[in-house]
Amino acid sequence: MKAYVRTGRIFLVKVEEGEHPHRAIEEILSSQDIKAAWITGIGGFSWARIGVFDPSAKKYDVVDVEPVEGHVLEVASIKGNSIVGGDERYYTHLHVTIARQTSEVYAGHLVDAHVSPFLEILVAELVGDYKSISGMFSHRWS
Repeated sequence: MKAYVRTGRIFLVKVEEGEHPHRAIEEILSSQDIKAAWITGIGGFSWARIGVFDPSAKKYDVVDVEPVEGHVLEVASIKGNSIVGGDERYYTHLHVTIARQTSEVYAGHLVDAHVSPFLEILVAELVGDYKSISGMFSHRWS
């Protein structure tokens, strides 16, 4: 069998100050009629809420992270995916690594954040058998 790759469209997105990452990403996906995407990026936040999933409680243990005065939270990495569920809503799942200062780093599921000064996001459309792709993520809306 030969190896091959079929790619979709790729978008470079600058998310502006004050926006919420999930909403901004979902707006670009919706405007371009993208049903499934892989997301990666870098940038900054003025505030973030991140969490780590507790499977026994079936909820996220969350922490709010504020920057040191006069600074931003440095987004070293933001990665995730988004897919339209059976209810036609976007389900965007993002993980983030942020630095409050050089020796203080947080990582986990991005629950919410305020962008500052901006995020530089690469959105790669996932193409192919959408039913199979969405089946991998159906636990999000089941």
